[in-house]
Amino acid sequence: MHLIAQDLRYGARLLRKAPGFCALAMIALGLGIGATSAIFSVVYAVLLRPLPFRAPERLLVLWEKNPAQNRYKLFVAPVNFLEWRKQSRELESMAAFQDVRITLTGGPNGHFEPEELRCQRVTAGMFPVLGVEAAVGRTFVPEEDQPGRTNFVLLSHSLWQRRFAGDAAIAGKAIRLRDQTYTVVGVLPAGFSVMTNDVDLWIPLGLAANDPRVSNNRFLRVIARLRERSSEARARAELETVGDRLEQAYPALDRGWRASLFRMEDEVIGNVRQPLWVLLGAVGFLLVMSCVNVANLLLARGTGRRKEVAVRTALGAGRGRIVAQLLSESMILALGGGVLGIVLAAGGIRLLARLGQASIPRLAETRIDANLFFFSLAITLATGIFFGLAPAWQSSGANLQEALTEGGRGGTTGRTGRVLRNSLVVIEVALAVLLLIGAGLLMRSFGRLRSVNPGFQPAGLLTARIPMAGGRNAAPERRAVFFQELVDRVSTLPGVESATGVNGLPLTGLGVGSTFAVDGRPTPPSERRPMSLLRSVTPAYFRTMGIPLVAGRVFTNADVKSAPPAIIVNQTMVRRFFPDSNPIGARLVVDTDNRTAEIVGVAGDVKPDKVEGEDWPTIYDPYAQAPVAGMTLVVRTARAPMSAASAVEREVHGLDPDQAVASIRPMTDLVDEALEGARFNTLLLAVFAAIAFTLAAVGIYGVISYDVTQRIHELGIRLALGAQPADVFRLVVGQGAALAGAGIAAGLTAAFALTRLMSSMLFGVAATDFNTFAGIAVLLGAVALVASYLPSRRGMALDPVTALRHE
Repeated sequence: MHLIAQDLRYGARLLRKAPGFCALAMIALGLGIGATSAIFSVVYAVLLRPLPFRAPERLLVLWEKNPAQNRYKLFVAPVNFLEWRKQSRELESMAAFQDVRITLTGGPNGHFEPEELRCQRVTAGMFPVLGVEAAVGRTFVPEEDQPGRTNFVLLSHSLWQRRFAGDAAIAGKAIRLRDQTYTVVGVLPAGFSVMTNDVDLWIPLGLAANDPRVSNNRFLRVIARLRERSSEARARAELETVGDRLEQAYPALDRGWRASLFRMEDEVIGNVRQPLWVLLGAVGFLLVMSCVNVANLLLARGTGRRKEVAVRTALGAGRGRIVAQLLSESMILALGGGVLGIVLAAGGIRLLARLGQASIPRLAETRIDANLFFFSLAITLATGIFFGLAPAWQSSGANLQEALTEGGRGGTTGRTGRVLRNSLVVIEVALAVLLLIGAGLLMRSFGRLRSVNPGFQPAGLLTARIPMAGGRNAAPERRAVFFQELVDRVSTLPGVESATGVNGLPLTGLGVGSTFAVDGRPTPPSERRPMSLLRSVTPAYFRTMGIPLVAGRVFTNADVKSAPPAIIVNQTMVRRFFPDSNPIGARLVVDTDNRTAEIVGVAGDVKPDKVEGEDWPTIYDPYAQAPVAGMTLVVRTARAPMSAASAVEREVHGLDPDQAVASIRPMTDLVDEALEGARFNTLLLAVFAAIAFTLAAVGIYGVISYDVTQRIHELGIRLALGAQPADVFRLVVGQGAALAGAGIAAGLTAAFALTRLMSSMLFGVAATDFNTFAGIAVLLGAVALVASYLPSRRGMALDPVTALRHE
């Protein structure tokens, strides 16, 4: 310990004499360690930290699948859930839930300003399945999960704090949801969620298995817990057997349908696993590049310390002792870089949380904790050894007699040292090529995504959710009158060009759908009927949204409840089901409400779920004929959309003071959200690539510049013997070009193999895209030439006499 302390003190004194060298090394290391630590924190929170439930590895999510329709994750019919729960022996327990929205209108102290809240209707067994208990009060009991007896509610921790001031005695008090009174039974722990973020409250589901309106529809999500000695394979096989029985018992509902089983962890994480591992790998390459840069700095510094090392060796110091002392300097640099890295990681974590929270699940759980500290400490120590060992070993192996007698002349620094420095530059360039190609592929992919036509014109659109499931607007007839009057009044506001409504905006999810059949054609069995999205719209929808009408007519005010049922379909519907005939005048049988409606128009396709997603067959209904409860008001303005927000709210409350207005935002925000995941990945990898690009350029410049300095005596001899400046130029730039060429070749080879791991992150771009590979190779080649040209000018300008006298 005494020797270690002595080495550290001596190393610190030497480093204090080279502040510029220390600052450069620590900044390079700090960037690498900080970026790696920040991304590791995200990976740990999202992928590695166990879900906050009891024995989360035994939790499963159950969907229904219909292989004949190529659908493998569809909602579950309540009757099937009840039968699975009753018949399964491999599953210890099971619960179901449904995402809905509900309006809060009052609390224990009276009336509230209406607010639409995210809600989950859950079976009472949900919380025992998860192993979660209430932070205040209790969770639901089975008696509260019965039809007609479900007026009980659990609050989220955030809602409890925000609307009820954290009232510790809230359990047992009454609140108003819609137009009914609910009793609060408890408050759930902070941060609790089940596959849906930002849920505000939970109410009992109250399934009625004998109600055909409920049992014959599919709208549930199901979670289950495996028994301790069971397995996913056994549970899957058992549910297949149960599915066979259900197909016999309920042929109209279950022919062709089976349970589809997935691990809950995979469902929560979604499709971000691979992008996060790619980002962690990329930032790991960046850390290696930082270490390589510092290693080259130490090699250069070690060349100037050969006489010092030789003197210590002559005085009896062994090679191991010399290596230990030089490594202590590396560890001081590493620890300094580690401290800077932790500071940068702390800021990076907060920035990442803001940039990616909407697109990356569990990102809010990322925090600065002991895991981050120990990870940063581990990579700090590892990097200190990594970048310090080779320079220390190289410096400690200097020839004693040569070092003591050379007098410091810079004619030659040794072939081994030069080969080592050059090899490190080649590695650095190769890694830079790899990172730049990855970033280039993502940037091209993101550009393709941005150029996809979503099917409508988002600029100038303001959207606002108008939930009408309770209060004065609960009845369908009243609902239709209220919403149409709202649309008419908003349309006359200053700066408003048109207004309309729809029950599901583009790019916000598939939403409501139904199977259907073409009237007059052979009717396929229920399990083979195609699926269509259902949208209820007011007459000005297509004009307001900027969706083209391809054929037929739009809806008019004459398409009321008493008029013949009319629908508009999209182009995908026509391509699939009317490829060789005119769809106008044809009739569709919609299974949801067993109605037959005539096609009166064909509209252009819009992206319902994702910009890169598929187009779905879509049926548009006139709102007057299908007055659903949850509508979104869409307003096209001549000015900035948000300038009309307050006026829209006034019109809503002027018609009904108790009517909630939610999520007032421009449509462009929704488009940006749809691209947020791709933007997050592209931005991070582009930042890493930019740093890598800079490190590679600095690395090439540093090695060539240092080499020119060490070869001044040699270059002077060449010039004295008749070499021209152009010969010096070719010699120096040729060396840089050779290093860059070797690095680029190695990087292209590695990229060709590794970018295939990014295939799922790309849209419209191949993982081995030639243009990207060629462009990055040319770019780095040009940078290498520039980085080599600058030192070459110094060599070309040498005076031979002065160079020959150089020491």
